[in-house]
Amino acid sequence: MKSWAFAFLLALACLPQRSWAGDLAAPTGPVVLTIAGAIENANRGALDPVADSFLNYHDLTFEGAAAFDLAMLEALGTASARIAWAGWPELITFEGPRLVDLLAAVGWQGDSVTTVALDGFATEMSRETVLAKDWILAIRANGQPLGVGQRGPLWLVHALPEDRPATDDEELSWPWAVFFMRVD
Repeated sequence: MKSWAFAFLLALACLPQRSWAGDLAAPTGPVVLTIAGAIENANRGALDPVADSFLNYHDLTFEGAAAFDLAMLEALGTASARIAWAGWPELITFEGPRLVDLLAAVGWQGDSVTTVALDGFATEMSRETVLAKDWILAIRANGQPLGVGQRGPLWLVHALPEDRPATDDEELSWPWAVFFMRVD
């Protein structure tokens, strides 16, 4: 097991056993990510089919969820990964919170994470896959916010050893245009 994954699990085990529900601040800016499912910490109620029309369009439902704006994601701390791929003109530095830190903030209690992209494409990852790599929920590339049309608002990537170029399979496995996660 990777040392950071072991440290994460150890830190979770050392946390006081209490419900953090209500401890997650409410977003003050535009929400870029909503997480629902097996979480302990929510900061919003059930899906409202009118107010949450885009979530409703994708047939996403929940009784409670954790909503994040960019400032909240940045407050989780940022990690970076320099990634090259044969189809890209240059090495790109991605920045954003580690996925394990985001999942710890919502009190993830499940065995899988499913990301949903703006176009409805969904990718499921097991707990083992989440913990096996240093996943970063990128909010910036080369210092610039990831916009819609630039694989944003959020792009889930993982660090590669020694700036090794990404393989085609790795690049294809990185969910982009992520706006929703269901954890089970």
